[in-house]
Amino acid sequence: MSKKKFTAAEVLVLLEGDISDPDISLDESEDEEIISSSTLASDPLDDSMLPSTSAVGIEPVNNGGDSDDSDDIPLAQRIVNKNIISSTKRSVQQRIGKKLNWMAHDIRAIDTTCSANFTEPMENITALTYFKMFVDDGMFRNLAEQTNLYSVEKVGVSVNTSPEEMEQFIGIHILSGIITVPSYRQYWSDYSRVAIIADVMPRNRFDRLRGFLHVNDNSKMTSRNEPNYDKLFKVRPFIDALKQNCAKIEPEEYSAVDEMIIPFKGHSSLKQYVKNKPRKWGIKVFSRAGASGFVYDFEIYVGKGTVPTETGIGISGDVVLRLVEGLPLNGNYKIFMDNWFTSHGLMVELKERGYLAVGTVRANRIPSCVLKSDKDLKKKGRGSYDFRTEKESNIIAVKWYDSKAVHLVSSYAGVKPVGTARRWSVKDKKYVEIKVPYIVKEYNKFMGSVDLHDMLVALYRTNIRGKRFYLRIIFHLLDMSIVNAWLLYKRHCDLRREKKHKPLVEFRSEVARALMTAGKTSTRKRGRPSAAENMDEPPARQPKRARVVLPVTDARFDKVGHWPGHFAKKQRCAVCKTAKSRVRCNKCKVALCLTSDKNHFEQYHCY
Repeated sequence: MSKKKFTAAEVLVLLEGDISDPDISLDESEDEEIISSSTLASDPLDDSMLPSTSAVGIEPVNNGGDSDDSDDIPLAQRIVNKNIISSTKRSVQQRIGKKLNWMAHDIRAIDTTCSANFTEPMENITALTYFKMFVDDGMFRNLAEQTNLYSVEKVGVSVNTSPEEMEQFIGIHILSGIITVPSYRQYWSDYSRVAIIADVMPRNRFDRLRGFLHVNDNSKMTSRNEPNYDKLFKVRPFIDALKQNCAKIEPEEYSAVDEMIIPFKGHSSLKQYVKNKPRKWGIKVFSRAGASGFVYDFEIYVGKGTVPTETGIGISGDVVLRLVEGLPLNGNYKIFMDNWFTSHGLMVELKERGYLAVGTVRANRIPSCVLKSDKDLKKKGRGSYDFRTEKESNIIAVKWYDSKAVHLVSSYAGVKPVGTARRWSVKDKKYVEIKVPYIVKEYNKFMGSVDLHDMLVALYRTNIRGKRFYLRIIFHLLDMSIVNAWLLYKRHCDLRREKKHKPLVEFRSEVARALMTAGKTSTRKRGRPSAAENMDEPPARQPKRARVVLPVTDARFDKVGHWPGHFAKKQRCAVCKTAKSRVRCNKCKVALCLTSDKNHFEQYHCY
């Protein structure tokens, strides 16, 4: 008796624990078109069985490992039962080998009424108050404490910073996203000085705080060889606190799950390459955002252990189930995903928890669902489509052909009502109307939430350069918090029926100025006096020497507009450096000797 030979894909299926026959059997009844088959794999989202994940520009992600960090889970609005993970794994295992019956009819209508509701906002909330709903005083205290501790560890002397000074430090960075310069030191330069920044904090003090900025105690960090090692240890307290604050905000009915990129090209194991993103190199962040662009939850990709628990659906499905944990169960909240996340198994699991979903899907993730080929749909022309509905779960799969074919699945949106869209016809040289199923319109309307948030962050991003990856994460989360605060402010304006609201740039500027000045004294610790201080009364102490800003070389020797003027008080000559003179160059703004014996005015302006 000869031994049966298995293909590589069949071996992978057997290794995953599926002992069913890997052969596909098709039965078609005479009354209506029904396709039945056994599910091929116990884990339909196992990316190791996909033909190519690089086709969508995403690297394969390993499944979660031995991580017991319960702080990753939001504390607010937690309604998920403790046993839901184990029950999910059991339900997934029970579906192994279960026959799926795909029928040629539209999805059955269900109740899609959502329980989402927003409370009335308070009056007269400032921009800083909105911002501190996400980055609260406790986070600033932690920044100050850990920065002082880290400075002692490094140099043996504390920088003696305070939460108030850390607010000023963060406020300067926030404002730098609006007032951009090639190097942050130019904010204090004589030629490009920005008073609103330079008057708040001396440059050397800013450098010192930036060099010692820290979030967590390094002495508590475990080694890389230990099983509970956390790649995000250096920013873990900041991440967990922000997650908890974001989860306190009332969720919207429509949410999208997608990935963002924190731009970073330094050396770090967290760095990823995603070719379809505007910033291709960086740290990947899985996010759930509402239709307005508000980010309610997120997970930074760290490889193995990104998701603390395994549900048996696969890493992409585990990410979605982790991010929707903050949503109330059985509330008919709608979730939208792209084809990296979506599968039939995930749709069923979301539906069992009371969430409705729509997503594009890869053809090999809707087992035994046979739809018309691309060739047949292309013959019918753009706008043609085919669909099947799974009998038991009432989940529809649609294949729609536009410029190319795309697969979608949904647990509530079907084909009807069929709409239309305008497309340019190369053949007819004019715009034509094509059919668009309802599921496609619903997906296009709500899927771009994370991209919308990413765009708002990129408008005034804090452009911090450095080799420390955790600084990029911290300041990206600060930018994200400002966008969230502004979107919450806009929501409250709409609830109060206010027609006008502040633009994002004005809101961000107000947050920065409030952080730098609100509750702070005007007395500076060190550094030269500000020109903006005490403008209505003379300064208590005059500087010993007047500060002279020398002109650039091109202006000094251009021989245009250099006329002698007069100083009220004598100043030191810019040429001989010893004598003092009241004669000045009106253009160069420097004192120069001009007597019968010395003509330093001419000497200064000639090569």
